[in-house]
Amino acid sequence: MAVFRLSPLRVRVFNTCHLRYRYQYVDKLQARLRPADTAGSLVHNVLCDFFGKLPRDERDSERLIAMFEERWAALSPRYLRMTGVDELHDRNLSALQEFAQREDLGAEPFQVEAYVQVQIAPEVTLFGRMDRIDEEPDGTLHIIDYKTGSHPGDVDASQLQLYAIMVESKLERTVSRASFWYLDGGSVWTTELRPADKEQTLARALAAAKDMQREREYEPTIAPHCADCPFLYTCAVRDEIAQRRQAEGW
Repeated sequence: MAVFRLSPLRVRVFNTCHLRYRYQYVDKLQARLRPADTAGSLVHNVLCDFFGKLPRDERDSERLIAMFEERWAALSPRYLRMTGVDELHDRNLSALQEFAQREDLGAEPFQVEAYVQVQIAPEVTLFGRMDRIDEEPDGTLHIIDYKTGSHPGDVDASQLQLYAIMVESKLERTVSRASFWYLDGGSVWTTELRPADKEQTLARALAAAKDMQREREYEPTIAPHCADCPFLYTCAVRDEIAQRRQAEGW
């Protein structure tokens, strides 16, 4: 039997909407990303390169902002002319300026943009890439995931728990904490990672992997998340989604 490749994103997409899962992972359709997605990727790359490639004595707020501006200017002219892109620039610039004032730019992460792949069952491989891993004073590890939006209110910790499972299996080091750093607003959401929580998350991920391989119907789940779906342009129920958005105000 072929090895099934599982990632935190794949689990999240499947749990959110089976039809989107089909478009993304079965049909492998081209995603239509929003301008905000491109801006978010740029900010992630800037932060990862800032901490991962620059010597400590070269890291300051001016260098961070310069890296952002240089990469923003290198975006395609078509993108830079899109509606709302100037506002995205200003918002992300402000978020990085506040980040530079708030955080230790001389910090030395344990790893930056670490790609990890581990086997979690005989036919299942779990993989993912983490923005940043810090080492705690007691020698345990702290996984950090940058979010370019603001705090959503309800937080799903399963992504961070799956990251922790991968890191612990690969490095044989304990991950004691994991955090989402919301750059827009500067809030931080942190969870202490207990062994029982990680065991439950692993069991749910393995169950999801089985469901993914058995799935044949791919029923849609219509909800506010549809508004940001990169496959809305081709969705079989997009007319119903449009009606629901208008009626429900999302």
